[in-house]
Amino acid sequence: HCSGEGLNPMVSSRPPPYVTLLPSVDCDLGRWLLQHYGVSYKEYPHAPIWHVITLFSMGLGKNDYPVIVRKPNLYPTIEKIFDYYEPQASPDRSLLPGDFEMRKTLMAAQHDFRFNMGTGTVQWAYFHFLPHKNLTWKSFTTGVPWYETLTVWGAYPVIKYLMFKGLNLSPKVAETGLAAVRAGFDKVDALLADGRRFLYADRLTIADLAFAASAAPMVLANGYQGHLPTIDKVPKTMSSVMEELRARPAGKYVQQMYDEFRIPLPGFKTPN
Repeated sequence: HCSGEGLNPMVSSRPPPYVTLLPSVDCDLGRWLLQHYGVSYKEYPHAPIWHVITLFSMGLGKNDYPVIVRKPNLYPTIEKIFDYYEPQASPDRSLLPGDFEMRKTLMAAQHDFRFNMGTGTVQWAYFHFLPHKNLTWKSFTTGVPWYETLTVWGAYPVIKYLMFKGLNLSPKVAETGLAAVRAGFDKVDALLADGRRFLYADRLTIADLAFAASAAPMVLANGYQGHLPTIDKVPKTMSSVMEELRARPAGKYVQQMYDEFRIPLPGFKTPN
């Protein structure tokens, strides 16, 4: 996939490769960052397990994704991608405005949303999605190499087992994850209670994007480019939770962020 033409000096004549685990919330946050900054890129998505093989082949660790490649350098993880592009952003595109204290607040908030609530999203969503191959198929295989699609098709039980083991998934872990998600929504509900437009500043910041991307699978947000199913396709045990979260101010805020600030990729169709 490619986004936009981009803005100098961030764009070279050839869009840099963007290596992803297709359904990952951080990978969707990375897409959003690149699109926001006006950076053209070509995405190389991978299915679960295959993404680890790809990362190892690049000399990286299993959690070092997403990766933007600007030869001879690699920028793995949201932290490194953000640290590379944010200083180059024009003032109107900066996602880290304000004084030193405000920037500390924003960075702490985005970390909390990604690593506390976001981890909860991963735990609850994968626990409930993985048993249903029909629900994960598009998010695991859209645009990946043919041999990865073949592997997902033929060895799905193995992939499911490895993901359950790797993420230590269980009913208790899923419930703990859901509690972390609800805690994140509680924080955002409280922030939005005074009618503010954005969470921490008078403009869009990294905290807004981090919350929206990390919560998106929990509300099946339109515009999330990890190829989520529609809510009518998921089991009632999932849809009841998702409907509850969608109805909350924080859930509505997630969709608002995607509607107003996410740039659709060429040819990308939102599922809902």
